[in-house]
Amino acid sequence: MSTTTPAPSTAQPAQDHDQHQDQHQDGVQHPPRPDHLKLSDHPLFRRFWYAVAFTADVEGAPVRRRVLGTDVVVWRAEEGRPVSAALDRCAHRDAPLSKGWVENCHLVCPYHGWEWDRDGHTQRIPQFPASPHPTKSGLTMVRSAEKYGMAWVCLATDAEGGPAHDLPVVPELDDPTHDGLTWRAVPETTWSFDCSAMHLTENNLDPGHVAFVHAGSFGNKDEPELTDTVVDRTPDGMVARGEVPVAARPGEEGATVRISTSTLVLPFFLHLEIRYPDGLRHVMIKAITPEDDERSYLLQTVLRTDTEADRPAAEILAFDEIVEDEDRDLLESLPKEYPLAPHLNAHAHADRNSLALRRLWSDLVTGRFTVPAATDDPAGEA
Repeated sequence: MSTTTPAPSTAQPAQDHDQHQDQHQDGVQHPPRPDHLKLSDHPLFRRFWYAVAFTADVEGAPVRRRVLGTDVVVWRAEEGRPVSAALDRCAHRDAPLSKGWVENCHLVCPYHGWEWDRDGHTQRIPQFPASPHPTKSGLTMVRSAEKYGMAWVCLATDAEGGPAHDLPVVPELDDPTHDGLTWRAVPETTWSFDCSAMHLTENNLDPGHVAFVHAGSFGNKDEPELTDTVVDRTPDGMVARGEVPVAARPGEEGATVRISTSTLVLPFFLHLEIRYPDGLRHVMIKAITPEDDERSYLLQTVLRTDTEADRPAAEILAFDEIVEDEDRDLLESLPKEYPLAPHLNAHAHADRNSLALRRLWSDLVTGRFTVPAATDDPAGEA
C-alpha cells in the first residue's frame, strides 16, 4: 500500500469545529439535535439547488421530476433559451403538465390544450381564444438554472428566502486545463435509489465498504485495511482525504491504490477526485437529489485526464453501471430512517468520514452551521 501522506489543509478540523460550534456563540440557544434526519421536517432543504436532469434530456418533451416530495415539470420553450420549471399541475383541472408537449414555444396542457410561455404566463385557451384569461390560470413557477450540462431547481420562493447558497463549482468543468492538465468530460446518466439522499451521500464518502460491496468490480477483499482519513470542514461542507486499496483498473493486472479527495457541498453534492500512482486523475461529479424522505436520484459526470483512446466513454459508463448496481443492492436493504445521533449505531475508527458528515448535517439543521449566503441568483440563465 502506498504511504503517500494526504495533502495538508488549512481548513478547520471537523472535531474542533464541532466543539467550537457547540459553545453557542453570541448567546444563541440552538434547538436540540434530532436523532434522525427527515428532510420534510426541515424547510431549509428547499432553499438549496438540486440537479434534476441532464439538459440533453430536456430538448424534446417536458420531463417530470420529484424534488423533496414536490412534482416539477421541466421544459425548454425554445432552442437556445434557458430551461423553465413549474409545479407539475395545471391550474385548470390539475392535469400533470409533464404529459403535455411544447409547441410554438409554448408548454401545452395535455387535458384541454391551454398554453403557457416560458415564464408561465397563459398565452392561449383554445376553447374561447378571444376571452380574457382567468386570473389564476398561470403556472406556479419554480426557480431553474442550467450549469454543467444539467438543469437545476430551487423550490424556495422569495417568501421562503430564495436560494440559501450558490450553485456548486466544478473547477475542471469551468476550465478544461485546470491544474495544468487536459480534462475530458464524460456525462453519464441518472440513477435512482430507493434510499434517502443521506444514505446515498454517506455511502459515497465511506471508504470502508469498498473492499466488500464492490468486490465484484474494483474492491480488494484481500486488503480491507485503511490509512487514517483527514476530515476538514469547509465554508460550505467538508472534505475528506485518504487512500483506499483497490483492484487494478480494468484491463490491468494486480492491485493499486486510490488517493482520494472527497468534497461535499451541502447538502448532497459531491466532487470525488481519485489520483492513481501512475498519474491518472479521475473525478466523479455526483449531484444527488432527494426525491422525497426515502428516495433519491443521482446525476453523474466523470472527468478524466486520459483520452478516449485510452478508455472509451462507453466503457467508463458500463463500469459505473456495475458499481452503482452494487451500491443500490446494499443501500435499498437499509432501514428508511437515517440516524444522526451517535448512540444509534456502533462506530469504528474507519467511520471518521460518516461521523463528520452526520455531525455536519446535525449542525446544519439546528443552526450551528450555516453556508455562505447566495451571491447570485442564476435563475433563467443558460
